[in-house]
Amino acid sequence: MMKIFIGICFFILLSLVGCGDKKGKEVSEVPVIRLDPDHVDTLKVSDYFSHIDGFVLRDSIFYNIQGFQEFPDKYIMVAADNADLIRRKRRIYVFDKEGDFQQTLGAVGRGPGEHLGVHNGLQLTDDSVLHVLDNTKYLRYSLNGEVLHEELWLPASVRLRSAGTPIYVWRDSLIVLSTSDARSGSRKMIRWHKRGADTTHIFDIYSLKNHRIIHSFFPRKEYADLILCNALYEYKDTLCFYYDKDRIIYQLSTDRAEVRYRLDKGKYDRLQTREEFMQVQGKEVPYRRIDFEHCNETDKYVIGSYYFKGKFYIFIYDKETEITKNYRWVNNDLLGTGTEGGIRWFNWNYGLCFKQDVRQTGTYSPLKTNLLFLLEIREYH
Repeated sequence: MMKIFIGICFFILLSLVGCGDKKGKEVSEVPVIRLDPDHVDTLKVSDYFSHIDGFVLRDSIFYNIQGFQEFPDKYIMVAADNADLIRRKRRIYVFDKEGDFQQTLGAVGRGPGEHLGVHNGLQLTDDSVLHVLDNTKYLRYSLNGEVLHEELWLPASVRLRSAGTPIYVWRDSLIVLSTSDARSGSRKMIRWHKRGADTTHIFDIYSLKNHRIIHSFFPRKEYADLILCNALYEYKDTLCFYYDKDRIIYQLSTDRAEVRYRLDKGKYDRLQTREEFMQVQGKEVPYRRIDFEHCNETDKYVIGSYYFKGKFYIFIYDKETEITKNYRWVNNDLLGTGTEGGIRWFNWNYGLCFKQDVRQTGTYSPLKTNLLFLLEIREYH
């Protein structure tokens, strides 16, 4: 009996080791993006972009651009109407090709055809229908402002366990809800995170047809004591999510999260607890960890930024060569604004976005001005 017991235990141990190897092998086989602030270079814009077109948007002041799209006869953009975080509302701005303001699509309000801000940025389908999510409504607009569809995605009779914000429309029948975490180490916030961690997730997939959550991703109980720097972006009509706890970029489908990229932060790869976050706030020496900030992806590159010891850095991962390059400065030779050695600092703000279109969009100057630039990614050689 003892031999049989030992044999069974040995078999179980081998099975566990095999499962561990399989999981490790799956993660190790995915492409690795390497963030290295100790070895940086100057980003020469013409190495990645073929040309830049600039234009001025007139007669309107906006902040915090969340999406931008160029059409044959107009520009459409989602941005905030106020610099104040409390008072701002996201609106859909329309400009003609001369840069003159024309209108906003859908008024801000609670009436028919109106919305209380836009939570899901600028989400357009191939037939040029604009999808809008606010706290309670789901609307579809044509590009001339006509309301094509309107419904309460969250009727008053429905109660959800999640208090997530709607951030994405999937196939006209599913909505992605997201529960974001405030980067705070206060005692009150620590208690709040722990109290709700057992029942909430970062993402919930919500069905419009039967008004219920059909799938959830990344339970908060996994990271209730940690400060994470997650990032979300859209690629080819799916959502990609960098989960700081795993150092993994996942590609989400309606029922699973697949590993897409792994991040290697080198010797600065560590997580910070909320207690540690609170302790270092009053210190002059920055916390020695890499904070992932923004990320976007095209067919050729993964482009993003990170924050380390009080400074912003840019990384560009080349999918073809599987090489990551890290940059601290930018020499914008296409505009002539850079100097030799890349002394001019590049301000990566929330308005800079790279879309999977023929023309890539972004802002290069501070958002206090309405000067925007279109950047076109170089084709494969």
